Amino acid sequence: MEKDIAFKQRDYERASRLLGELFEVDSDITEQINCCIRRYGIGRFFKNLETFDFSEDVVEKLKAVRMVLFGMGEEAATDRQKFENPEGGTGL
Repeated sequence: MEKDIAFKQRDYERASRLLGELFEVDSDITEQINCCIRRYGIGRFFKNLETFDFSEDVVEKLKAVRMVLFGMGEEAATDRQKFENPEGGTGL
């Protein structure tokens, strides 16, 4: 179990560092991202971006990453369904 925690910690630190490099932000923001990810996990972190004390610019960039990681939301699912089944049937 400790081994899993160590892996997650390294993964969180790496993800935070990569996000910081991608956004070209200072190390304080990178550390803040790391702390939030460690505390809440990746899923809850991205789900609750607006509740953290990041600048509007950082929040918008994180929202873009969230869209890439977790999909475009219901709009993309609806578009995908229309593409897969243009007649409106079940497709079966």
